Amino acid sequence: MKIAFILAIFSTYFFYKVLPGNLFPLHLSKTEIAKLKSGDSLTYYQCHVDSASSELTFSNGQKLKTSKKRITVTEKFVVSRKDSVYMLKYYVSGYNSYPNKKFPYLKLKETDTWYFDLKHTSVLNPEKLHLIAALETQTHPIVHMELNVNKSCPNELIIIGNRINEQLVIEGNYLLSKSLGF
Repeated sequence: MKIAFILAIFSTYFFYKVLPGNLFPLHLSKTEIAKLKSGDSLTYYQCHVDSASSELTFSNGQKLKTSKKRITVTEKFVVSRKDSVYMLKYYVSGYNSYPNKKFPYLKLKETDTWYFDLKHTSVLNPEKLHLIAALETQTHPIVHMELNVNKSCPNELIIIGNRINEQLVIEGNYLLSKSLGF
């Protein structure tokens, strides 16, 4: 599945014609990032569950290592456009020991309890722009049964911008941070 996703991106350069004056090929031109105008920005929140162990250090220096647990990982990507330059700011939320999502039943609005830390800032090249657009094409709107945090924890994406405020499920195990090299 990941190979198909990567092949779709690289085929962009060889098989699809790019619209004049646009960085995006025709099959990605309807994505939100392709519609971004100069001075606007989009915020992507990706939430997924992973397994990890941790080591806690107490104030007296004693260390305690935990067994592997399912944890929630929430990442934030802010893409802004100024003329033809796309900037990316990448944030990661603090550790959460519950194996569910922060997203279900939220009003699609970031709160102070998400504790995002800025980890990376960069200019996006066309290849990375196409990766973000391709991820958008691998989503579908959430149906009620997909919000059951006790049984299933699908990989989710929230996109917020001037014209969009949507919560989506990613069809597959795609992680934007991994695709972008973070």
